[in-house]
Amino acid sequence: MCNFLKNIFSSNSIQTTPFFTFYQKLASWKSAKVFPYSFNLPEAISMPESFWSDVIKIYRMTDADGRERAISVWYADKELIVTSVTKGDETSVVTKDSIHIRYVPHPTKKAYYRKEVLVNDKKVKQTEVFHERVPKKIEINYLFNMHTHPKEVGIDGMTRYSFFSVQDIRSLISSKAIMTGLVTDKLWFLVRTSETSDYIPYNDGDILTVEGLKNDMKLGVYCADFNRKAIRQ
Repeated sequence: MCNFLKNIFSSNSIQTTPFFTFYQKLASWKSAKVFPYSFNLPEAISMPESFWSDVIKIYRMTDADGRERAISVWYADKELIVTSVTKGDETSVVTKDSIHIRYVPHPTKKAYYRKEVLVNDKKVKQTEVFHERVPKKIEINYLFNMHTHPKEVGIDGMTRYSFFSVQDIRSLISSKAIMTGLVTDKLWFLVRTSETSDYIPYNDGDILTVEGLKNDMKLGVYCADFNRKAIRQ
């Protein structure tokens, strides 16, 4: 389903936007309560190693036990933060993560503060910050979530992965989020554009396709092989 030839032959020639730069734009669009124009979406997005580490981790966990998982992506205090994996049941997954950032005086360095990142009240990251760099206002924006689809083994013994479901599209539209992601044996992104309607022309059980989501829903569709850039389809 992923445009294999396009990804192979064009990945080194098309203009690529770094992951962090793209998410800064997402935060800006979300703050302005607008959806991006289709022509403003990048042709490719490159992701950092830390992001791929999280993606591959939840892929392997889901592949092992067949249960869906999700992570939430946040733009917080000028950082991209990915929360911990949330475990669901065999048919659905729910994320209930919360994130907080606080600056506390350093116990031994008078001119420094400790920046602490807490996910679900658990400290996951700590850095030292010079006092002049402590912000007066801390901005935290939820950007989007991603989830996994377990593998399906057919009667022919072949392993397959399902694509986005109709419910996934409903969740994206009803949440007013700009973006959502799906992890199968590849990474998929959907980006809602200014042309995307609230009306969903699909019924439960319909099989969705890349071309359908592009033409019917006017969504930006991206696909990436693991540890590679995401190419717009």
